[in-house]
Amino acid sequence: MASAHPKFTIHENSSTSDELFHPHGHGKRVIAVSVDDKTNSDEVIDWALEHIIDKDSDFIVLIHVRLSDRAADFSTLGGYIDDPHGVEKQKEHSHEILSNYGHKLQEAGCHVKAYSLVGEPGHEIVKKTTELKADHLVMGTRGLSSVKKMFLGSVSEYCSKHCTCGISVVKTH
Repeated sequence: MASAHPKFTIHENSSTSDELFHPHGHGKRVIAVSVDDKTNSDEVIDWALEHIIDKDSDFIVLIHVRLSDRAADFSTLGGYIDDPHGVEKQKEHSHEILSNYGHKLQEAGCHVKAYSLVGEPGHEIVKKTTELKADHLVMGTRGLSSVKKMFLGSVSEYCSKHCTCGISVVKTH
């Protein structure tokens, strides 16, 4: 059965903005939206569509970051092993997340590109928004407790400190 959706391209870390479009040369704002596989990403997308995105003039860049192309093997005293099957599954899962949200935004009438990145989420989001000269970043919160936030860190907090663009952190339920 043929898909009703147009082809949706997902780019990896090495893709540059020059391959896609020339930021600000097209007269559109670049709005980056960070998504993951949590249900709060639906709320983030809906909030961005209602409060930030101008479907007629904005260019939307979806970003999903998977932690690493290596899998931890805790059974060997905390060492790491390469797991090519796990890496491919992570990549496929990331592409599925981006495709789902990308199609949702396309159906809403938005112009969308997507990036599936590998690395530390905060760092990669800041790096990509800076590279793309994004005008705004929209992201959700994971809802970590104070103790977990202290140990794990907050991606939204990191981005708010290091992004060069405006940022909206959507508090979700």
